[in-house]
Amino acid sequence: VPLDPSYPVARLAEMARGAALPLVLVEATTRDRMRGPSSPPPAPVALSLDEDATLIAACPDEPPRSAVAPHNLAYVLFTSGSTGRPKGVAMPHAPLVNLMHWQFGDSRCGPGRRTLQYAPLAFDVSCQELFATLGRGGTLCLIGEEARRDPVALLEHLRAHAVERVFMPFVALQQMVEVAVARDLLPSGLREVITAGEQLQVGGALVEFFRRL
Repeated sequence: VPLDPSYPVARLAEMARGAALPLVLVEATTRDRMRGPSSPPPAPVALSLDEDATLIAACPDEPPRSAVAPHNLAYVLFTSGSTGRPKGVAMPHAPLVNLMHWQFGDSRCGPGRRTLQYAPLAFDVSCQELFATLGRGGTLCLIGEEARRDPVALLEHLRAHAVERVFMPFVALQQMVEVAVARDLLPSGLREVITAGEQLQVGGALVEFFRRL
């Protein structure tokens, strides 16, 4: 269950209660975000990846035994709550694995490719970015929030890290291609663009962007 530390503390507490989380992984700078307002127990235990590094390093490192089956949950993502109370959407392993098998077979990018981790972890597309890349021995190229929202910085990031694949909503893609064409900032290593969630509008900048690539 990904918890975005930029969310209001009350919402984080509500998500933790709704998903009945026994444990939350935090960093020292985000630990206070999980303490939240006074609320009925049980509150999740916060394990700090940096402050508790010595404790974590002392744990066994052999592969854990697992009885996970296709119907077990892979993750729970919460809706934005724009129409009321945020609701947790539960995703089992089976459909996610099916999606990955399709992605592996249909992708124009073979194993070991470089993919931009563009989507925040609280959005389901991030799971596609993660598993479609790591599941084929690829590399995830991380990007900061400011660069993610700045088309020029985004294009320079794609060029500097030789990114070969991006997953982007159309609005962000449109902004990026307009700047790329106008300023001749083409990410020459790009081989595959996946866009969804919004209507695709094939305009002049988009056509010119792919023509130049």
